[in-house]
Parts: sequence; structure tokens; C-alpha cells
Amino acid sequence: MPRPDKDTRAAAKARIAELKATRDQAHEDAEKAKTAADEVMWQAIAAELDKGEALQLDAAEATDFSRDHVAKRTKQYRTTQD
Repeated sequence: MPRPDKDTRAAAKARIAELKATRDQAHEDAEKAKTAADEVMWQAIAAELDKGEALQLDAAEATDFSRDHVAKRTKQYRTTQD
């Protein structure tokens, strides 16, 4: 197979760079969505704990996170402390 000329290679390189940029944007968007979902979840768990109908232990068991992790992640959203 003959080697591509300089212009053909440059065009292919530009297409590849665009593919990489599209991929990078998709990864960034996914990370933002994950962060937003985490925040919504921790706010809702904090609200459940504040209602007094569940304990940190219950949240830890339901999420498979440690009680310490639940405490740390919900602290900023809590209106009352255990």
C-alpha cells in the first residue's frame, strides 16, 4: 500500500483530533452528570436523616457505604446533627 501524501495525512489527522475532542467532551459531560447525581442523592439522604425516620446506619446499609462516609457526604446538607 502506498504511503498517503502530506495533505491526505493532515486531513486524517484533523478527523482523528475531532474524534478525540468529541470523546473528551462526552467524558466531561458524563462526569458532570455523575457529580450532579451524587449531589442529589446525598441531599436526599440528608433529608431522610433530618426527618428522623432513618439513622446513618440505615443509610450506610442501604448504600453499602460506611457510616463515616455517609456522615461526611451528608454533613453539608444536614439541618440537624445526630
